[in-house]
Amino acid sequence: AVQAFRDEAHAPALRSALLLLALLPGCGWHSGLVAPQGARSVRIEFFDNLSLLPNLEQPLEAALTSAVLERVPIASAGAGPADLVLRGKILDFRRRAGVRSQQNVQLESGSELTIEAELVDASSGKVLRSSRRSLAAGFAIGPLRSAATTSAEPGARERLLRNLADGLVLDLFGPPR
Repeated sequence: AVQAFRDEAHAPALRSALLLLALLPGCGWHSGLVAPQGARSVRIEFFDNLSLLPNLEQPLEAALTSAVLERVPIASAGAGPADLVLRGKILDFRRRAGVRSQQNVQLESGSELTIEAELVDASSGKVLRSSRRSLAAGFAIGPLRSAATTSAEPGARERLLRNLADGLVLDLFGPPR
């Protein structure tokens, strides 16, 4: 009997909340990332690579394409014409020395990557938003290996690129700060 009374007491509030949730999509309310008004497509260009590590631009472009398509309701234009252009530069890639044991055996290393990007209105050339991000990622090294030969470094670099791509997409398509 007590449970039935509690449910009846909350019924009007529950009905009001459900009605509000049903009406929100009709009033233009949304959650998540959005493309600038009127933009239906984006072209993601290969970034200029100013770092000393070659070929970072291809996996970065793939990570950016994936991040945009997963998080923003916008179509990819591929290499064709688009409403928006996402372009930028890979500014720096560094390996860090890492951690060594008491016997001077390298146990861990890491990489740091710095990227800047801008979202541009393709018709006017106006920069709508820009972002600069830097991120580091570490990885363990097994005995008798070096940072240059360990198989963990490519995986760490891939995680680094994905995380930076996600951050850039949040900066470029997220709510204004």
